[in-house]
Amino acid sequence: MNQKNSLKEENKQEERIDVGGDQVSEFVQDDSVDFKGRPSVKATSGRWRAAYFIMGTELLERCAYYAISLNLVVYLVEVLHQGTGQSVKNIFNWGGVSWILPLLGGFLADAYTGKYRMIVIGLCIYFLGLLFLTLAVSLPSMKPPQQPACASSENCEFFSATQTQIGFFYFALYLVSVGVGAVKPCLSALGGDQFDEDDEIERPSKRSFFNYWWFPIIGGSTIALTLLVYVEDHVSFGLGYGIPTAGLAIAILVFLSGTPWYRLQRVLQGSPLTQVAQVLTAAVLNFRVAVPTDPSLLHETDMQKQTKKNLKRRHLLHTDSLRFLDKAAVPRNWKEEDQHPDYSTKVSPDIERRSSSSTLSNVSTSKSSPWRLCTVTQVEEVKLLVRVMPIWVFTLMFVVVVSQASSFFVSTGKTMDLSMGPHFKISAASMDLVANITALLIILVYQFCFIPLARRFTGNERGISMLQRIGVGLVISIIAMIVAAVVERKRLQLIKIHGLQNNQTAPVPMSIFWLTPQYSILGLAQVFSYLGLLEFFYDQAPDGMHSIGSALFASNTGVAHFLCTAIVDIVTSASGSQSGSGHHQSWIVNDINKCRVDKYYWTLAALSAINFCIYLVVAHGYTYKKVQVHEDDAESKKVVLQLTNEPNWLVEA
Repeated sequence: MNQKNSLKEENKQEERIDVGGDQVSEFVQDDSVDFKGRPSVKATSGRWRAAYFIMGTELLERCAYYAISLNLVVYLVEVLHQGTGQSVKNIFNWGGVSWILPLLGGFLADAYTGKYRMIVIGLCIYFLGLLFLTLAVSLPSMKPPQQPACASSENCEFFSATQTQIGFFYFALYLVSVGVGAVKPCLSALGGDQFDEDDEIERPSKRSFFNYWWFPIIGGSTIALTLLVYVEDHVSFGLGYGIPTAGLAIAILVFLSGTPWYRLQRVLQGSPLTQVAQVLTAAVLNFRVAVPTDPSLLHETDMQKQTKKNLKRRHLLHTDSLRFLDKAAVPRNWKEEDQHPDYSTKVSPDIERRSSSSTLSNVSTSKSSPWRLCTVTQVEEVKLLVRVMPIWVFTLMFVVVVSQASSFFVSTGKTMDLSMGPHFKISAASMDLVANITALLIILVYQFCFIPLARRFTGNERGISMLQRIGVGLVISIIAMIVAAVVERKRLQLIKIHGLQNNQTAPVPMSIFWLTPQYSILGLAQVFSYLGLLEFFYDQAPDGMHSIGSALFASNTGVAHFLCTAIVDIVTSASGSQSGSGHHQSWIVNDINKCRVDKYYWTLAALSAINFCIYLVVAHGYTYKKVQVHEDDAESKKVVLQLTNEPNWLVEA
């Protein structure tokens, strides 16, 4: 009975409908299913209708996250009475955990639960963490006693928070991190899955989706900056955290409401880590085997049969990098004379097409263990994971720079004149709204003006390649740090002129809007690098590992937060002592008016410049993913190879 149902399902997938005389598949070609496990119907599933539910969920989730992160330094310093340096390090550590946990969430989603279930689980944990956090900042028993403002911190005796108060606060805070780790890698990946890469109509929408993904992120952070941060500063942190808690409950309902329209990817059998281990093991066991120069002699499954079974994993074309791993795909009894006599590594697409679609007639591979013989696609998937890691490493400094907006930018901004007109004062954390507005405007210009114009000169569907886009953002981030250093130097000069070194309550006679340029430049940098990185890691991830690809993007931010902590520690200890004075004083001390944050910014600018030079070398040598795609012809089946015949750093498949 089960066999009959299975055959009936397969026959159903092969049904075709006539559209203008052409035979068009009724179902999505990437093996997507609906929430009941049935093949997704192209006309009634996915696309922007489904993506809007996912983007709405992202908006409310980001609103909750930024309501906490953007003003967290204020709560730690003014309510829990932690020093500026310690508070900044605690924020970086929390942010690091929040952005590294997506690696675990992405792995579990791709290997076991699927994106949809992981998102639901993550949102529930997220809500529980926010609920506990709201209690921690609302109940008087969970906070130390507060004192009136003092003219000098040297004349105040601050009450320290108890271990119970600190423990409960950080327990709730890190429970939120667990929720972020489950939700973050899956939401954007699930959104990308709503568009069929093999459909000529939906493919451009998939490219645009990652640009528009910044809109819910900007929307969520804007609500946090304009409303919630103000409530936290002028009403209470309890109400400021309670509103996003209710918002996340609404996000759960929004996400579940879109269930009937989602295209869900089937979970590949076996753990992605097992597949990686198989390739590495097979390559080691075959280390004495010579790799044939003709890639058609490497082991690969029959793509035609795969397509009939509607498996979602596409074949990847062989690349010449990391050739040691090719040993995993060499059949044990292949013969030297099997090689094409005129084959060279630079073959024409026609020869590559014929060799890639051919089968090994004289080599038996049917009984080989997956730990001794892997397919070219499996090997290339491992190569992809290896090749993206240098890009991952040398974009860390970009995130380090962006992280300053929620730490030192806020700390220095609170000492400045917050007046916006004669009767209104803004929150220092709300200045991040400048970056959001800039990013929003630039995204529209980038999508509707820059891409069409650049496409005329480059011929690239994206306008410029993903790595070029990321590189532009890296350069802009260096400029942001230089501008921040110059503005901070101006603030310190005014502090010295007016004798405010020991006065933390009197504002520096300098408008907070002096910080506008550095925030605006960072917003511009994020449009290029952040969105470029998000699309890059999703696009270059193997089929069935898109959650892991998005998790690599998130973990990049997480590791960068820990790198921020390390840099702060190194600068603090190397530049002097906390108790010193003059040239012997550390650049970073508890009193922000005595810190030399300008020198810290110059240090970040120098490190970013060195990092960019290395990035150029790594990006120039990168080989993009090459996918083998099927097209159904009315007369015959043809295999079309997407090849990159131009320099790798200029064009991607």
